[in-house]
Amino acid sequence: MIKNILFDFGAVLIPIDESLTWSAFQELGAKDELKDQQKLFQKYEKGKISTSEFLAQIQPYFFRKIYPPQLGEAWNSMLKPLPSERVNFLKRLKKEYRIFLLSNTNELHINHIKQQAGLFEYKQFISQFENVHYSYEMGMRKPDAEIFEKVLKDNNLVAEETFYIDDGKKHIKTAKSLGIETWHFKPEEDDINDLRKVLSKLHS
Repeated sequence: MIKNILFDFGAVLIPIDESLTWSAFQELGAKDELKDQQKLFQKYEKGKISTSEFLAQIQPYFFRKIYPPQLGEAWNSMLKPLPSERVNFLKRLKKEYRIFLLSNTNELHINHIKQQAGLFEYKQFISQFENVHYSYEMGMRKPDAEIFEKVLKDNNLVAEETFYIDDGKKHIKTAKSLGIETWHFKPEEDDINDLRKVLSKLHS
């Protein structure tokens, strides 16, 4: 029986479009090599470098000097507004389950979401979760098993009683390997409001 629900953030609870960030970078004169800097992006997601260091380290991948606020704005372009109905959706859900958030994210994105939603709305959203786990605050990221293991341990969760929703195949694979039930969420096909239907199939 599922007792706990662990949500990914981007693409599951908040719409994102990564192509918008790359388009914004291209408009600023990004070099093609910027797309290959996955290790740098992951380092930032793990909180191993500060926001100012991150922006300074992507600067050389542009044909001209771009000031940090412009780089930050372009980086945040992928984020669409947090849907207002999410709070009520989570409020209803937490009457039956323990719910948690686990996201590969970074300081720039979270600050932007707070600003875009407004501090009150953001706090309302966050307060629905028993615990919020952001990669940049934890020093680790998905799909590494250690981040799932830490979330399970810190919240006293039994893997087999936990249901995890993510749009990333690798993240789902790791969760499954630890005994966690999963839903590989496809944003272009799936609707998070169908969660109860998915869970009912699991329970039957």
